[in-house]
Amino acid sequence: MAIRTLLLCTGAALMVSTAARAADAIVAAEPEPMEYVRVCDAFGKGYFYIPGTETCLKIGGYVRFDSNYGEDPYSGESNGWDAFTRGTITLDARSDTEFGALRSFIELRSDVDNITDTNTYLNAAYIEIVGFRAGYADSRYDTWLNSAGNIINDDVVDYTGDRTNQVSYVYGGDVGFSALIGLEEGAGSYDTGFAPVPSVSYHGDEFPHVIGGLRYYPQEGTGIAFIGGYDTNAEAFAGKLRADVKFNDVFSVFLMGGYQSDWDNDNGPGGTRQLNYYGPWLGDWAAWGGFSAQLSEKASLNGQAAYEEDGTFAAALNVEYMVTEMLKVQPEINYTEFGGERGNGSALGGTVRLQRNF
Repeated sequence: MAIRTLLLCTGAALMVSTAARAADAIVAAEPEPMEYVRVCDAFGKGYFYIPGTETCLKIGGYVRFDSNYGEDPYSGESNGWDAFTRGTITLDARSDTEFGALRSFIELRSDVDNITDTNTYLNAAYIEIVGFRAGYADSRYDTWLNSAGNIINDDVVDYTGDRTNQVSYVYGGDVGFSALIGLEEGAGSYDTGFAPVPSVSYHGDEFPHVIGGLRYYPQEGTGIAFIGGYDTNAEAFAGKLRADVKFNDVFSVFLMGGYQSDWDNDNGPGGTRQLNYYGPWLGDWAAWGGFSAQLSEKASLNGQAAYEEDGTFAAALNVEYMVTEMLKVQPEINYTEFGGERGNGSALGGTVRLQRNF
């Protein structure tokens, strides 16, 4: 009887032990707690930490739809009704290092001009750290002076070359004194939009183009800036000077002038004129001016006028209206009076832009 009781007790103990081990196994098999995405506020709104890293990432972009009416302000040809759609994705990654903020930026675009004309391309890809930039983006001959006005067709009288591989260094920030020095390849073809040279290829030949700039903005929206570039292929210089004045929170103006050396040269193939990457306007000089007036919390009025020495005048006026946060509509009217190599006559047309940013 004692032996029987001992066996029963031993069996019960083994069953309890087995059940406990099974319960432990079930607990061990449960998934690990989920790691939620953390907000990163070190670099502004919209950034989050890439899981498992200390790198902050911001995903953005926009969808744009343009409707063009009347005559093309660049060529004078009749548009009838012409539509254009663009989708853009941006990836902005930043992290703190022992040298300062490290940034990498990518922008991808897809454009659809009509059913058969779709173009997907890399608009920008570069690395920045402690003022240095290396990569591919709009020429700093353009961005250093903040392009022209808040106008859709702001480059009828053009003021810059196209996107390019580049390396540069900037000393200083957006407010106060800053200086720029850099090298640019200027590679690729550039659509001039007019005869007799509808397109031209720019490149740095045996040595890249050289750029340098100075800027002094004692306060946001008011200051003066200069940028100069030397095209080593055309062996020519071009420079632009821009002044901005922000009178108050409602009204601001800008004025920009450009000059290039040896515009009417015959250094190109067969004695043709060799265009300057940093002087895409026609003539030795050109000028641009404009204004912006804040009409309400949602609406602003923007205007621009430009003239190039060869004889073409361009003007534009638009209203930018924020329908709701991140969604705007921008109707614009354009007028061009052609002269010189761009022919004679005038063009009157307009564009209505609808854009949703995210």
